[in-house]
Amino acid sequence: MNTVWLKIAGAAVAVVIVIIVIGNFRSKDSPAPVSEQKDKPKTFYDMADRDKRFNEAPKLVEQPPAQPVQEPAPQPQPEPQAQQQQPPQPQPQPASRPGGVVYPSDLKGPTTLYFMPMSEEDDIQAQQILPLATAGRSIGRLPIMQYGLMNKACLQIEERWPDSWYAFRAKQMLEEITQYQDRYAQMYKITPQRLDISRFLKPRRGAQPRTVEPIRR
Repeated sequence: MNTVWLKIAGAAVAVVIVIIVIGNFRSKDSPAPVSEQKDKPKTFYDMADRDKRFNEAPKLVEQPPAQPVQEPAPQPQPEPQAQQQQPPQPQPQPASRPGGVVYPSDLKGPTTLYFMPMSEEDDIQAQQILPLATAGRSIGRLPIMQYGLMNKACLQIEERWPDSWYAFRAKQMLEEITQYQDRYAQMYKITPQRLDISRFLKPRRGAQPRTVEPIRR
């Protein structure tokens, strides 16, 4: 009698073990929850694919049609001096930044900037150099690697086409690596003047308005 119960107990234990093993296999094969998938760290290829956005030209701003000339509206009477609103005061610049210098990161949303058009030959040459900068940007993130390739390509763009949207992209990339490590600014001579985009903020004769957006990390 005892032998029969031992056999039954042994069979039950075996069944439980089989159920546990099958459950473990199913849990391994089942997809991870959505929250875990979102928290998955980005790979080098994910970041490299995102870096390609620097190769994209900012969209041209469509010019509105000409409006018919209208009679000037009567000017409102000035309010008493005590009720007039004071113009906003400019924010103080950081000590390390010269006055009047504007960085690409100062743009917090879609902004219209003005770039000079390029000849077809110059545009083709710039299209060949800019991908070297974005590739060097991706390579620089790897362990023991540096941003020398990116800096060299950005420097060529800045010197040859300083008024183009390519130069703006170069300034974006240069500023971002200085945010990673302060030593990069000294290593690659990334001065505030190299990062300055104030020349693109105001309309100029012959310049094309384009909409630019900050590129997140």
